[in-house]
Amino acid sequence: MSDILTISELVKPDSVRYAVEAGSRKRLFQIIAEASVNPATVDKEEAVDEIYDALVERERLGSTALGGGVAIPHCRISCDCISGAFYTLAESIEYEASDEKPVDLVFVLLVPKEEKKAHIDALQRLAQIFSDPSHLARLRTARCNESLFAELKRIDEGLSTTGLNRRSA
Repeated sequence: MSDILTISELVKPDSVRYAVEAGSRKRLFQIIAEASVNPATVDKEEAVDEIYDALVERERLGSTALGGGVAIPHCRISCDCISGAFYTLAESIEYEASDEKPVDLVFVLLVPKEEKKAHIDALQRLAQIFSDPSHLARLRTARCNESLFAELKRIDEGLSTTGLNRRSA
């Protein structure tokens, strides 16, 4: 097993969603929170609220939009390991991006409260993926959950092996 933790290891096929109908950032956060919690969780509503509140609170510190129609909302929550999800939106939403462009590609990162380093490495890797206009174009051509996951995985595998250190995750 490699020491490099790839984005495709953070995101599983069932955490990739194509053409999500969000309408607003707050509604998107609600969708993310609901999708991130196992339906069998005993205190599901409480877990959903924790994720939603943490995403909203992080966003109050400053927009997580990168520009180019991309946002990487992330937060610390009570969880065992770092994980991610990737969404394309059916309609772009206002996100207070520095370039004033609405967002249609969203990668969410959920980080354990006590985690010290892996989330920074993950954010750096995500910035590497989402700063390349050709990567964005490829992701925007996907037309279903499966093709979106496959394209994200291909892009990640094409990056250099510098980046995420599995030992810190």
